[in-house]
Amino acid sequence: MTIKTLAVAATLAISVTSVYAASDSAVAYTVTENEDIETIAGTYDVSVEDILVTNGKTAEEIEVGSVIYIPPAHATGRYNPDNGTYKVAKGDDLYAISNRFGTSVASIEKLNGMKGNEIKAGATIKIPQ
Repeated sequence: MTIKTLAVAATLAISVTSVYAASDSAVAYTVTENEDIETIAGTYDVSVEDILVTNGKTAEEIEVGSVIYIPPAHATGRYNPDNGTYKVAKGDDLYAISNRFGTSVASIEKLNGMKGNEIKAGATIKIPQ
């Protein structure tokens, strides 16, 4: 390989990594053969816990062929899949939360009887199913 080829390959690798890390909304991801949750988390620069919480799963429940949602790096609240509620974290907003769960701000507002899109850290809201 020449130096020019190596430079192009390195640039492409950096560009691809940046796409994953800079995602501002949840990404639907299909788990493939020989992947584990740690590898996927590293690829998207989010924690394993954030992926598991977003999907309401444990690591053992992630199987090849299943679709999981990768949260944006800034979405760190906690989702309870048993009752469909989300505990708002500092820095969360309804737009980011709606993207994380594949719904709309209006749907969240309606379900929770909200009259505006102001939320506070520590609040618990229902997520449309």
